[in-house]
Amino acid sequence: MQLKFEFVIHDENLDTFEPDENIYLLELDDEQAQTYNLLKDTDLHLYNWFQESEFFLNWLREEVYPDNKGKKIAISVVDDIMFLRFFFFKVTSGDIHYEYFKELFNIYDESDWQDREDIGREILEHLVVKRKELIIDLSQEETDQLEDNSPVSSNVQI
Repeated sequence: MQLKFEFVIHDENLDTFEPDENIYLLELDDEQAQTYNLLKDTDLHLYNWFQESEFFLNWLREEVYPDNKGKKIAISVVDDIMFLRFFFFKVTSGDIHYEYFKELFNIYDESDWQDREDIGREILEHLVVKRKELIIDLSQEETDQLEDNSPVSSNVQI
């Protein structure tokens, strides 16, 4: 199974995201494709699976961004699953984005007349934290913990 990926590049100094205009293709083996199909309907579980998968991080470091040590990116699109709203949400964003984030962050609005800008600001406050969780730092080497909790570094080439 082949997936199309699009990414955004995080500028840490400005705390902004810029789209990477390229589309990247990743071939999944049968086991990875099976996991993808199980998770594709739960977008953040899918995102976390990719973010935590060694095969995915190695692909990013070795094939997608091989010469970009220190680059921080985030997934913006996987096939037809979009994460763009996490990086480009504005108070003026559409109702579908408001409803998504109100449910995700358990934001309760008391009435239909409540000021949309108040809800938008609350969503933005939650997104400050969530965006940091979604950033993939390509300069970091993964660290595994053994059962005895002694750290062991993997030798991932960057």
